[in-house]
Amino acid sequence: MWWQTAVFYEVFVRSFADSNGDGIGDLKGLRAHLDDLNDGDEATTDDLGVTGLWLMPIAPTPSYHGYDVVDYSAIEPDYGDVQAFRRLVDDAHARGIKVVLDFEANHSSDQNPWFVDAAAGGPHHDWYIWSAADPGWPNPIGAGNPWHASKAGFYYGLFSGAMPDLNLRNTAVTAALEQAAAYWTDLGVDGFRIDAARHLIEDGPDGQLNTPETRAWLAAFRNDIHGQRADELVLGEVDDAELTSASYVTDGSLDMTFDFEIGPAIANAVTHGDAGSLLYSEGSIQKAYSGGGAGTFLSNHDQPRIMTQLRGDASAAATSAGALLTTAGTPFIYYGEELGMVGDKPDEQIRTPYPWTATDPSHGFTGGTSWEPFAAGADTTNAATEGADPTSLRSTYRDLIRLRTAHPALATAPLLPLEASSPRVAASLRIEKNGERLIVIQNLGTETARDVALSLRNGPFCAAVTAAEPIYPPSLATTTIPAPHIDTSGGFADYRPLATIPGRSTSVISLSP
Repeated sequence: MWWQTAVFYEVFVRSFADSNGDGIGDLKGLRAHLDDLNDGDEATTDDLGVTGLWLMPIAPTPSYHGYDVVDYSAIEPDYGDVQAFRRLVDDAHARGIKVVLDFEANHSSDQNPWFVDAAAGGPHHDWYIWSAADPGWPNPIGAGNPWHASKAGFYYGLFSGAMPDLNLRNTAVTAALEQAAAYWTDLGVDGFRIDAARHLIEDGPDGQLNTPETRAWLAAFRNDIHGQRADELVLGEVDDAELTSASYVTDGSLDMTFDFEIGPAIANAVTHGDAGSLLYSEGSIQKAYSGGGAGTFLSNHDQPRIMTQLRGDASAAATSAGALLTTAGTPFIYYGEELGMVGDKPDEQIRTPYPWTATDPSHGFTGGTSWEPFAAGADTTNAATEGADPTSLRSTYRDLIRLRTAHPALATAPLLPLEASSPRVAASLRIEKNGERLIVIQNLGTETARDVALSLRNGPFCAAVTAAEPIYPPSLATTTIPAPHIDTSGGFADYRPLATIPGRSTSVISLSP
């Protein structure tokens, strides 16, 4: 499917680009900047080159974040209207960008007409989960009592009282959500990211996560979506251990789930220069998602930004990007990550406006006052400044995305780890059946590595390799690289493709028969 080789960009519309000067980002502003994300012209190199957009919630909401939906088939007025959305989707598609929407199936807003009617004892009462008395359940995510008092009794709202959980055992609720999904599909969206996917249907105080009914509901919802359009992506947020999140893909509940282990693993390996742990994590995700379907990321809208996790270390951020964009899975880049934006809890400071220019105070985001102050460093950490600098983090992301798009083996070919004579160097082989053969080399250490030997015992080569060519980074273009000598085991030993490997660097070599 198309998502196996996509590179996604997660956008918080409120913080991306404001077209009308009210300080709030909107769909028209995002549409005006599509060329910065992907201009659709392979001959140009200034755009970032992403091929997918994940839009955080855009439905009407009483909150700034949008995860408490008031109307599942409408546009938040701050962001625009349905015509603005249609134009955005059409223009994105014209540039080769797929559009995936956040979809809140677990809960609604307490201001949603469904819940207002339910709390008043109306026909929608059974659309939510009620109890005459507080059942005293523990909260599996530690967010306080999941049962909330009201005049109509206690209702279940795992995340907060402002977000009551929908009763997905009620077929009328499921039908309404399927109808809402069909509305967006008719508007041209290419898929849905299911928020809080492991929380959908509870089975008592000890069964609030990953229940069989949750999986069955997701599988049926996925089948309904695929019935409307076979190539629609149904992606789930399963914030859990890797084997658990992967099981939602292997059992057919979802097309893809986010893998919440690979990001911290990459950051830890780069921080400590630990090549072995990086290769282990890359192999683990490949094993868990043996048929594909891993959504990979360094950080997202609920976590401290990756640059904050790395304590402002730009070389570590670039190397982390190199790992993300050369390993298995479908990578998701959180808006501003490519600039090195910083941010920590509370959540508003992780979701600050995107700085387009160095110009204070609006940084090209708005003609007015931004809804939230910019993160520290916007004078230099902005799209204009970094776009003009070929050594910037944004340029690194741009080059890596182009590399991945041009060489699908990085996304789809099996990863075979190589032995390296340096514990700081992570190297792996990617071989597509009847296709590309690539070696990825990352020096996770801060110092230059010299004369590093790579070995592959009992390898897959059936014939000699006659040539080796550097394809990344561009600085290696004129470097002569020897081909490995394939031994009788189908592998090689003591292969030294690069005399020196700069600290915190990523290199990719193509092997030819």
